[in-house]
Amino acid sequence: MEPATESVERLKVIPERYAVREKDGVKTLVCDEAPRVRAVVDPDMSASKSEAANLGDGTILLDGAGTFGPQLDNEKKLYNLDHHWGCERLFTLSTCEQALLLVHSGLGLADGDWTVYANDPDLDTVLALWCLLNHRRLRELRPEARDVLLPLLRLEGAIDSNGRELAQLCGLPSDVLEVTHARIEALLMAERRLKQEGAWNKKDPYAYTLEMLRAVDALVYRDEDFGDYTRVEEIYGHVEVGPRKVAVVCRDRSGIYTVEQLLKTHWGDQLALIALENQPGVYTLRRVSSLGGPGLEAAYDMLNRMDPAVDGRPMGKRWGGSSDIGGSPRPRGTLLASAELLETLERAYRPAGFGHRLARSLGALLLGLAFLAVLGPLPALLPTWLPESHAALGAAVGRAEGALLALGLALVATRALTRSRWWLIGWRAPSLGSWWTPAPAVLLLSVPALGLLPLPLGDDPVAWSAGLGAAALAAVSAEFWFRGVVHGLLSIDYPVQHPGGPVFLSRAAWVSSFAWALVIAALTAEAWLRLEAAPFGLSRLEGTAFAGASALLAGLCLASMRERSLSLWPGMALHALGAVLCGGLWIWASG
Repeated sequence: MEPATESVERLKVIPERYAVREKDGVKTLVCDEAPRVRAVVDPDMSASKSEAANLGDGTILLDGAGTFGPQLDNEKKLYNLDHHWGCERLFTLSTCEQALLLVHSGLGLADGDWTVYANDPDLDTVLALWCLLNHRRLRELRPEARDVLLPLLRLEGAIDSNGRELAQLCGLPSDVLEVTHARIEALLMAERRLKQEGAWNKKDPYAYTLEMLRAVDALVYRDEDFGDYTRVEEIYGHVEVGPRKVAVVCRDRSGIYTVEQLLKTHWGDQLALIALENQPGVYTLRRVSSLGGPGLEAAYDMLNRMDPAVDGRPMGKRWGGSSDIGGSPRPRGTLLASAELLETLERAYRPAGFGHRLARSLGALLLGLAFLAVLGPLPALLPTWLPESHAALGAAVGRAEGALLALGLALVATRALTRSRWWLIGWRAPSLGSWWTPAPAVLLLSVPALGLLPLPLGDDPVAWSAGLGAAALAAVSAEFWFRGVVHGLLSIDYPVQHPGGPVFLSRAAWVSSFAWALVIAALTAEAWLRLEAAPFGLSRLEGTAFAGASALLAGLCLASMRERSLSLWPGMALHALGAVLCGGLWIWASG
């Protein structure tokens, strides 16, 4: 049988092991049997030595993707398999031969994630990529398969490095040379056709590379090589969840224990967690080893914070189960896409370090204090078009403008920080449950907080109405700012309460409430400076301290309501009502 005909027949029985995936707009080519290796085929890839060093550990550059000489850096896991730059081409092995020796030298492609970069999928590059993606099988090939592959690499390497004339001196016996040359010609047919048609630079590099890898498979393998081959229907991806431990997110109609055995054939003892989608949105979570590796509690906690399907209606609609096996909310499953599920699992098991958390906490506190500049002196400069005889109305307009500005900035910040996932900061309907129990305390604690009132209110009912409306609007914007943005910045990194769960004060609650207390104390002190006499028989210092302490307690109550209801809306309504109540009492006390 001719080599080309033989390859076509084998393609019919060899399984589809390669696939093209896309994440965050970046395509990669992967192989089922090399789950920790992904290939990027980018015609514009041309990295200098310094640029290659910034690509991270586990980087392999093929045949011109790196514009520097051949490099094997085992410490940084950076390898440039090149025979063009900084070397004597006549005496340097081709890229595909370098890849073969790298695999047989024991390169740990099963340990850690690796990214292979290529820019032009010519045959030398494709063969190198094939060796890397087939690293498991390459070390244990049948003698017949080795007799096909090794001459193929040797002859193509010689041709690519030294040209066809010198390639005849590659050391292959004449009969092997003739058969191997015919196989190379068959592999090059598609490349030559595209170049003759002027379409080589217009092709889809991933589709072409995938087709070529399959063609090499057909030359090297036989159907009996895959007699025990099994695969999961679709692998969405994997993330590190510990040292040499990975979580795999996949889809298959088989049961979780069947899928576990299938995944173990490729991942071995590195497989720690499985998220299996049996039907759209419905996942089973499984800890592979009950004696080692991470439990599922951290996954449940983070998924319940990130998943919009966990809306507290009913309260048991959550990710949950035992430490070994569990699943998504019932009955309809999760609303997280597979990529978001992977991101959430990585966040759950690889949390930010102490420095990052401290910086985020300080950043959240400073962001809260920035509310002063927006609601305080800045808006006071805005309503200059009103005459002095309408000073009270002007103060109300200035406070309303500041509140609208703060609300707009909070909306922009929320969209940027959450990537338009508004539910993360509580922009959703409230859950079921008794989250409303702190409401009376919030109303009472809002009374001393004069800082939201545009004082003095004057004696005109129009100014009164405008002042109360401005105070209510300022309270709504403050709630969005503090229980939304500031609280939301920390609620992903730190545990928070949930509907029906245990009661505690989270770090997000403390930081957002402390920032709010400082702001309301400063606003109240500034407001009292505009008054002729301190109200309620208190000194200005006592009144400011009282307002700050009340704001801290009110903030903690509002944060608890926000966490247990999953919503900002109840807090906004209560805060606005409290501001109006405070203003009404002030008007009444002022006679």
